[in-house]
Amino acid sequence: MKVAIIGAGFGGLASAYKLAQGGSDVTVFEADTKPGGLAIGFKEPKWKWTIEKHYHHLFYSDWAIRNLAEEIGQELIYLQPKTSTYYHGKIYQLDTPMSLMKFTALPLRERIRTGAVIAYLKMIRDWEKLEKITAKSFLTKYMGNTSWKVLWQPLFEKKFGNYADEISAAWFWTRINKRSSSLGYPKGGFLAFAERLDTVIRKNDGKIFYNTSVYKISEENGKITITTGNGKYEFDKVICTLPTPLFLKMAVDLPINYKAKLSPLKGLGAINMVISLKHQFLEDGTYWLNINDLNFPFLAVVEHTNYMNKEYYDNAHLMYIGNYLPHNHDYFQKTDDELFGIFYPYLNKINPKFRKSWINNIYVFKTPFAQPILPLNYSKSIPPFVTPIQGLYLSNIQQVYPWDRGTNYAVENGLEVAKLIIHD
Repeated sequence: MKVAIIGAGFGGLASAYKLAQGGSDVTVFEADTKPGGLAIGFKEPKWKWTIEKHYHHLFYSDWAIRNLAEEIGQELIYLQPKTSTYYHGKIYQLDTPMSLMKFTALPLRERIRTGAVIAYLKMIRDWEKLEKITAKSFLTKYMGNTSWKVLWQPLFEKKFGNYADEISAAWFWTRINKRSSSLGYPKGGFLAFAERLDTVIRKNDGKIFYNTSVYKISEENGKITITTGNGKYEFDKVICTLPTPLFLKMAVDLPINYKAKLSPLKGLGAINMVISLKHQFLEDGTYWLNINDLNFPFLAVVEHTNYMNKEYYDNAHLMYIGNYLPHNHDYFQKTDDELFGIFYPYLNKINPKFRKSWINNIYVFKTPFAQPILPLNYSKSIPPFVTPIQGLYLSNIQQVYPWDRGTNYAVENGLEVAKLIIHD
């Protein structure tokens, strides 16, 4: 059986691994020069490890990717980095029940309510009823208005923009229920993990073509034909792991009613600035800093080397400035220098000692598809893996639900769609 997979992100690689292992004739097409998708990494010449263009880590409960790592011999490192919140000019550690109780920006009664609701969400498994109400309604009702305005509203508005009030409480449940104090990271970086998968796939006679964009998927003579810049290829089965808008554009034979059902699915892009520094920025050792100030032009500051040792990066301190934005936001048109000029005064507020002279290098990475919008009752809108075209399958981040998108669920879905093909 000849199977093509479009996209060498972790979902596509997981599918290719499982299918090649089972004896299928597998070919992967990837437009980029390396595997990894949104978890693709880069490095400077003196670094021992790569770092991701868009920040990534794993939770201890991410069993799909943990099991895959074990199967192929990829070591995962689990540590307990510090998570904090920037609010009213101060940094507060907020990653334990005790630290929440010390957060005096909330009245004691709402601290207790907030802690109780978080504990409740950690315990329950019945998320279906939560997708019928918005996260805003749920949080204001059970945690209180001050808790919403101080802790959650800034993060929802910075993550989802104009859609902040539409997000279902089921999505919030996943953020609490699956979160673990221990966070995982592949030894060498996510690119090392992806390249190990590449090696295993090739050992099972799979083929992977980089720098190869797919422009068209069509149905011809009972086969699925893929058109690339290098020509046409016929397959018995095809899995597309690209974002839904790209899939709908390239799969020309899809029925109109199917396209009409998938077209309304919304998502946001991401812009991440990676700054290599001579000095530590978050001097209290915080790894992840939520920015709970609506006036700031970014969502989070993530100091990677407060999590992974800086010795892997030639002793540089590596920091992300993260944002989720609509794909037509003007930040996507700005140069690296222009973006840094916008961010610099706010970074200086977080650490008044920060100076431009600290900077070794600045990198900016942009992607138009990074975060699905998950409104009420999204379970009724999830695209199935099987499409109306026989032999054509879809597996992307808009099918990750109720969980938040991430490499673990890309792997889980990739393995699931591979099983469907093997069964067929």
